[in-house]
Amino acid sequence: MIYFRNTTACGLNFEQTYGEIGRNFIEVHHVKPISEKGGSYEIDPRGDLVPLCPNCHRMVHHTKGAPLTVEELRLRLKNVANQGSLS
Repeated sequence: MIYFRNTTACGLNFEQTYGEIGRNFIEVHHVKPISEKGGSYEIDPRGDLVPLCPNCHRMVHHTKGAPLTVEELRLRLKNVANQGSLS
């Protein structure tokens, strides 16, 4: 079993933020959408999944078409922090 302490986009640590109820809580995002996999396949947790907080997970899927990559989301978060804008 793999445990993640922080999310990969925003860096939120649920246990640090919420205490005991946040321990081992995380959502996972499939790097390649399941709908594109077709048939049966075996998930490689290290290569196929990334930990995201619920807000970040929703944002990567909020765009039309293909989901944002985690790197694209990080860049948007950085732009907001630096400029106050998502563009």
